[in-house]
Amino acid sequence: MTVSKTYQISREEMRKYRGQYVAVMDGEVVASGKNLYEKIEELEKKYPGKKVIVTDIPTEDLLIL
Repeated sequence: MTVSKTYQISREEMRKYRGQYVAVMDGEVVASGKNLYEKIEELEKKYPGKKVIVTDIPTEDLLIL
């Protein structure tokens, strides 16, 4: 059985990246921005077979903790 690692974004990172998308690979943020399509393609070519997880960080007014 393979156990997948999850990534818990910290509050500091939530503040830093709010209103943006973040791409996470191997437990660390590897890219961020308003549009990550090109960056994700670059990461997939550079690291074939690695999973890139993308999520959006809500803006402060949408952030519910």
